[in-house]
Amino acid sequence: MSGTEVTRRPGRHSLVVSGIAGATATAMALTGGGAGAAVAALGAVVLLAGVRTANHRAVDAGGLVAFLGVAAAALSEAPPVAVLLGTVAAVVAWDAGTNAVSLGRQLGAEADTVRAENLHAMAGAVVGLVTAVLGLVLFEVGPTRQPVTTLFVLLIAATLLVVALNR
Repeated sequence: MSGTEVTRRPGRHSLVVSGIAGATATAMALTGGGAGAAVAALGAVVLLAGVRTANHRAVDAGGLVAFLGVAAAALSEAPPVAVLLGTVAAVVAWDAGTNAVSLGRQLGAEADTVRAENLHAMAGAVVGLVTAVLGLVLFEVGPTRQPVTTLFVLLIAATLLVVALNR
C-alpha cells in the first residue's frame, strides 16, 4: 500500500462545467420572468451542491428543479429558442453533474478528468442543440403555428427519454 488515500468526490473542474450549464439554464429561464429563473437558479445551486458532495440524488433533484424552472418560463410565454436552449442547458448540467460524481467516486478528486468531462459535456451539448434546432425548425415550419405549450410537452418527452436511456 502506498499510504495515499483517494478522495472519492469530483474535482473542482466538475463544478465549473455543471455551473456554466446551470447558469445558462437560469439565464434562458429569465426570458420568461423572474419566477422561472428563481426556480432554475435554485435547481442549479442544489445540483452544484450535489456535485460538490458527490451526492447523485442531490444532482438529480437539482437537475429536475432547474428543468422545472425552464418549464415555468415556457408556460410564462418565454420565446421558443430560450425554452429550447434552457432545456438543453438544464439537461447538460444534470448529465455533466452525474458524470462528474461517477468519475469522482471511481477515480477521486486528485485524478485529471478535465478532458473527459469537457468531452462528455460538449458531446451532450451538441446532441441537445441538434435536437433543439430540429425541434425548432419543425415548430416554425409545421402545418400550423402551435402554442409554446406544445413545444414544452415535446421537451418533457425528450427529457424523459434521455433520463430513461441514461439509467
